Amino acid sequence: MARTDSLAELGAALQAGAGAVVVGPAGIGKTALVRAAAAAAHFHVVNIRGSQMSGQTPFGALAWLISELPAGVSERPVQLLPQLEALLIKQAAGLPVLLLLDNAEHLDGSTTMAVSQLVRRSAVKVLATVENLGAAAPDFLALWRDGLLRRIDLIPFTLAETGALMESLLGGRVSSTAALAMQSHSAGNPHLIRLNTPVQANCKSLVQKGGVWVLAKPLVYSAQVGEVMAARLKRLAPPERSLVELLALAGGLPLPALVQLVGSEAVEALEEMRVVEVTETGTARLADFTSAPAIAGSVPPGRSRELWEALSGIMDPEQLDAPALAGFAGWTLACYGTLAPATALRAAALANAGDDPASALSYIRSVPAARRSPGMVLEEVGALMASGSNLEALKVVERFEASNAAVADTHTRGALMLGKAELLRLVPTQGDPDVALREAAAVLGTGKDTAEQRTTVLLTRAALAINTGRLQEIPAELEHIPTRKGLPAALRIQAASLRAQFLALTGRANEALALMKPMGWDTGRTLPPGARYRVYTRTVMGLISAGELRLAGEQVEALSEWGTRKAFRGSSGEVAAGLVHALAGRADKAMRALTSSINQLQVQDPTDVLPVAQTLAAYACSLQEDHTAAKQYLADAAEFAYPPTAQAKLLTAMLRLQAELAQDPEALGAQLRAMASNCLDSGMVAAGLDCLTAAARAGDLEAARELAAAAEPLDGTWTRAQFCFGAGLAGSDPELLLESAQLSLELQNHLHCHAAASAAQRLLRGRRDQLGRAQGRSARRLEHLSFRELRDANSIKARLETLSPFEADLARRAAGTATREEISRALNLSPRTIDWHLGKIFDKLRVSGRPELVEVLG
Repeated sequence: MARTDSLAELGAALQAGAGAVVVGPAGIGKTALVRAAAAAAHFHVVNIRGSQMSGQTPFGALAWLISELPAGVSERPVQLLPQLEALLIKQAAGLPVLLLLDNAEHLDGSTTMAVSQLVRRSAVKVLATVENLGAAAPDFLALWRDGLLRRIDLIPFTLAETGALMESLLGGRVSSTAALAMQSHSAGNPHLIRLNTPVQANCKSLVQKGGVWVLAKPLVYSAQVGEVMAARLKRLAPPERSLVELLALAGGLPLPALVQLVGSEAVEALEEMRVVEVTETGTARLADFTSAPAIAGSVPPGRSRELWEALSGIMDPEQLDAPALAGFAGWTLACYGTLAPATALRAAALANAGDDPASALSYIRSVPAARRSPGMVLEEVGALMASGSNLEALKVVERFEASNAAVADTHTRGALMLGKAELLRLVPTQGDPDVALREAAAVLGTGKDTAEQRTTVLLTRAALAINTGRLQEIPAELEHIPTRKGLPAALRIQAASLRAQFLALTGRANEALALMKPMGWDTGRTLPPGARYRVYTRTVMGLISAGELRLAGEQVEALSEWGTRKAFRGSSGEVAAGLVHALAGRADKAMRALTSSINQLQVQDPTDVLPVAQTLAAYACSLQEDHTAAKQYLADAAEFAYPPTAQAKLLTAMLRLQAELAQDPEALGAQLRAMASNCLDSGMVAAGLDCLTAAARAGDLEAARELAAAAEPLDGTWTRAQFCFGAGLAGSDPELLLESAQLSLELQNHLHCHAAASAAQRLLRGRRDQLGRAQGRSARRLEHLSFRELRDANSIKARLETLSPFEADLARRAAGTATREEISRALNLSPRTIDWHLGKIFDKLRVSGRPELVEVLG
């Protein structure tokens, strides 16, 4: 697997200096990288491999080269160096010499002295690999310290690189969720990815569904991986090996306990090797690039139990910090140990906070039901809701209410009642969520910190109103909570996201954006996961309601890069990305995200988004004019397991209509207008405008007039674009249509930009006045810009491939600085012939002239 940036850095190091040393743990891909760099360069390559065996003998790694020199020369270093240099020059036959030093820390002192001298005489260049640079011989270290060799630390594979490697091994696409699981399982170590991927397919942890490899169940640890990890551990001294095993199994441990078990020397040695890190709080853990899960999986059960008993005898679990406690709790259960209720509660809370509901449930349920505290019930309910087991979670709450535990502290009881309100929205046949809300308000109003508790109830009421589409029931007080001093930041952030979504849904886009922009995504990371994911999801959906597709796309991408893909749970953010692409008209990009997520969601769908994803795919297929595929997606679409939110329900219905009636614009317009009327009457203004916009794009002039009337009094960039589109169509005004197209382009809504620009072009066809020609040029430019974004086949790269060699050459010349006459002379063709060919090229590339050609070809 090529690492483009690292390869480029190695190439630059060879060009500018004597070479580089690549540092990283075993299996990270150091050797493959330096060999790829050597293959890309024009060198005579000499491979020298260090090992613990050869490192015990002077010139051990160079023995095969020295054997070609006169006998006894290795005993006379003054003669050895020039003769070795001469031999290398002779073998290179005029090429520069590149030494590939594998495992450079195991080279003996004599070998590193010879290499150092050859480098300093500029006789050779070097690409070296090391796991622990500090363990290398002084002469080699000096090459780095003196700036002759550039140090390059090789990091684990990114998610994209992990997915690409898995796809090459499996011979098919891999869902993002499966790639995420492998990323965690292997710590991004390419060697472990190569070993693990086929194993997961064989044991059905990865299964192929619809041509996509998806995650069907938790990944397992194979015997082969265990052998590899065991072999690596054998290189360590026994105390160091025990230390690595302890940290891999527990996740992190207090330094005093480790010193008591394995001694300070082992800790210091592994810390120097950068295998172990010690935090400011005195907790030791394995370095990020170390595959702790794989190491833990390689420890035999008996050995694991032995280590656990040794540690348990000297340490109280309550002394552990958060990550360490979660690891220790899981390890305890794996060793058939028992958790004290307090430990199980804390571990479950940490697991829920880390979005690991399965572990949270295992900790809670390891304690007999009779000994479970109300706090444990609360964590159990949270874990079940995160897993999508809403009915089971509701039953747990009802059992709690029926038990003597109902006399628990007000905070826990109130939190359970708030959870019950949300559960009853999802399972409405079991009761009235408003009743649960009133019960929660009554409970929380009697405890301490009543201001915070009342705010929590108010936020739940606002969320319920938004989720059910009863926007008239939004508490007026919600407006003031985001700026209310004295409230915790978590409550203010949640209030801001709710208020922003409400404003966007009701057509007040500017106010919504004013709330969302200063909120910041980093701020949201301070929230607990459940609240964090709701905030992220509400904000992105608010941006979509406001028509801000560029911002929505940026936020979805940023969330993925920050490792918070589970904000759109069950699909690793792919449904959210597919939604933005589909609404913007980028059908091919939408389908790439959606086909992967749909197959994954058919196996695991904790948040009930499969129906949305399938409808989106049908809509994207209709944009591709593949109506057969669209109908098949609609026929296969799942029903919602639970009532969706009002916004999701309306969006799904609107897109389904457009996919079903794409070939019957008259019926489509009529049904969309009826849906818009219902939306506007209920206060879902943004959805109503979107229905009218889609109907107007389908050619419904009545919808265009209604759109202009409904959008005119509202604010926001997208609303202005909608008004201009409706008014432009209704009044045959190309200027308004051009404004709509330009605003849509700024929002990266390429579908609407193309529709508005095309409508303007139709009105301007035949105009010969100066204004008409100028507007025509603008319309063509906007139509071309948006056209190239709608489909992969429309891109400049794809359309360049349709040009003949002569046309491609002429296009490059026309995109340069040469004048028409200069091109004519260079090609020995008349200017008229050049113009004729350029006209054909412009048509093929969908550009309006040389200025646009220059723009798109750079």
